[in-house]
Amino acid sequence: MRSLLRHPLFWILAAAAGLRLAGLFWGLPASDGWDDDGFAPRNFLTALALTYKPGAYFTYPPLHAFLLALLSAPGIVMALLQAPSFHQAEVIAEFTKPAYMTFFALLGRLVNLVMSLGIIWAVGEMARLAAGRRASLLAAGACALNFGLTYYGQVSNLDVPYLFWGMLALLWCMRAIVEQQPKLFWAAALFAAAAIATKDQAYALFLLSLPVLLLGWFVVDAWPRSHAGKILRTLLAAIAAALLLLLLVDGAITNWSGFARRMDFLAGPASQGYAEYLRGPAGWLALLGDMGRTFTRGYGLLAVTLAFSGVILHARRTSGALRLAGFLPALAILSFTLCFNLVALRGDDRFLLPQAVLGCVYIGIAAEALAFSAASWPRWAARATLVLTALLALHQAVAINAAFLFDPRYAAEGWMRAHVKAGDTIETYGQNCFLPRFPSAARVARVGPGDLKLRNPLPGVTELRAPFGAPRGARFVVVNAKWAERYLRPQNPLGTGHIYSLLQQTDFRNRDARAYFARLADGTGGYRLAYTARYNQVWPAVHIHDSLNETIWIFERKTYDRAENPHLPA
Repeated sequence: MRSLLRHPLFWILAAAAGLRLAGLFWGLPASDGWDDDGFAPRNFLTALALTYKPGAYFTYPPLHAFLLALLSAPGIVMALLQAPSFHQAEVIAEFTKPAYMTFFALLGRLVNLVMSLGIIWAVGEMARLAAGRRASLLAAGACALNFGLTYYGQVSNLDVPYLFWGMLALLWCMRAIVEQQPKLFWAAALFAAAAIATKDQAYALFLLSLPVLLLGWFVVDAWPRSHAGKILRTLLAAIAAALLLLLLVDGAITNWSGFARRMDFLAGPASQGYAEYLRGPAGWLALLGDMGRTFTRGYGLLAVTLAFSGVILHARRTSGALRLAGFLPALAILSFTLCFNLVALRGDDRFLLPQAVLGCVYIGIAAEALAFSAASWPRWAARATLVLTALLALHQAVAINAAFLFDPRYAAEGWMRAHVKAGDTIETYGQNCFLPRFPSAARVARVGPGDLKLRNPLPGVTELRAPFGAPRGARFVVVNAKWAERYLRPQNPLGTGHIYSLLQQTDFRNRDARAYFARLADGTGGYRLAYTARYNQVWPAVHIHDSLNETIWIFERKTYDRAENPHLPA
């Protein structure tokens, strides 16, 4: 223990863990989570149920669902024992109670926290193999302050789990080459299969990078050429075993029809419906430009410059197999960009997380060269600049935690507790992750034109299928402004290479919704804006995954005036 406490990496990981605590209880206790597209508390159970049901499928592969189900087994057993019967409706009603959902959500977030620490460790190990111990610590420190990883390391999305397995696969490939140990490719292949079995897009980390790495190894190093037979036998056996396990876990062997439907869905609506760039050179250039702006805004121009400088420094300071192994993170960045971002035509924060994390390897290499240069005054100037860069990154990371702690939905909930009386009716819209928690004494209805079977139920909320503009007369209307933006935004001309996604175009054609929310927003629809809950803190407002710092509007029917209802605000 004394040795562990003396190791700088321990304190880096401890600080990173501290930066990932604010979001663990975000929006809890509740019967669902606020993490948009989160895998817990509900999706992991649904994934297990659908992956192996003949002809059915779930959006994501089931490996992480198995892990969460194993860890949450006590809660699952307790919920089953407490259910009145094993009828589906009664089991769902029991499982969606806040006590169980809070347990599942907290567990899923804790697993992501631990895996995010594993990613930081893997980044440090990659830098150590390429440039030594000091570069390792600096790379790990950069990754601990990573903007995107700070958010996704404390929610239940699958982006951290798949990247965790993917980083281990890349690290073990680097070790196999540097240490001349082909047997390590077995672990690398299994880790790569685990990454893809967690989230399909992980394939893009390996599709180009690993073939180029292996081919380059045989070209630049005589050792693999002299042991070609042993290496090829190991690679073929490891790839075959990993592929078999991947197909088995993914349900391709036991539920081929469902697996085929999932592949069609991923290649079609799941990607094409969200594409916001033209397919071709103009769209690719626009996407790359937006990616650059995202990195310089979220991570800082100096951090991006250090990453590029680290690649150049590594090329100049190494040779042979070591140089090639050190280029693997850069090859994985290129592979993911070409094989996923430019194919799916997406540049969301979560789809840039692999590049941001792998870039920390080269930040560590460049920072080590600057901070420990031979000349005295450049060394101290570089150290001062690196400290400033770290403080700016820490400022951004703390801003993410402040967004968790001061979510506008908390203020909206406080206002409703103070002003909504027993029996008052509330109308709301959108998915669970966009909504605040409602007072138990109110009668809440969620309205929309979609199929009720596709909605994720909330206890105490009545689901209504109706046009938004149909008269209903609820006293209060609660709207997440980010969710309503799809109907309120003007259809303005876009820049070169950009397009409105198919889903956005569908929203533009929904005249009923656009007219209704326009009337609601400008006060001509029979409601007045009674309260606006918005983020108002000293830390900058951070917006990630439509989840952080989004405004909540609460409207009230104009027929309730102050004379008749003196409890209402001015």
